[in-house]
Amino acid sequence: MNESPTAPAGRSPVWSQLVTRPLARVVPDAWRPAVVAAIKGLHTALFLAIGGAIVVFVWDGLRGRPGRRSAAAFGIALAESAVYVSNNQVCPFTPLAEELGAESGAVADLFLPEWASRRIPVVSSAAVVLGIVLNVRALTARRSG
Repeated sequence: MNESPTAPAGRSPVWSQLVTRPLARVVPDAWRPAVVAAIKGLHTALFLAIGGAIVVFVWDGLRGRPGRRSAAAFGIALAESAVYVSNNQVCPFTPLAEELGAESGAVADLFLPEWASRRIPVVSSAAVVLGIVLNVRALTARRSG
């Protein structure tokens, strides 16, 4: 598998296949459907948690209340972004699920229409930038006032 069918056109994972291929080889055929279901469940939980962290980060900025919670939420979003961007904008769970036989390993395809799932990186990136602006503004106001 050179390119994930759910990745943006022309994008294939940079580093995750170094992990996913050996992992996929050790999973017995009889276990693959259950492992794919577990991966999709974990992938969904992480997707929702990261999205929730981004919402918290923006919400704290809107309220003008940056703090430890905002910093933790921003750290989660930043870590996820680093993993995603370093792998050529392909989530490492996607090729793993596909190596194990899933038609699509993308979590967004489980519950979002294609037009929405394709826009997740743009929307979440814009939300993080908005959160940065709002939280920096709140911190600046706190220090000057």
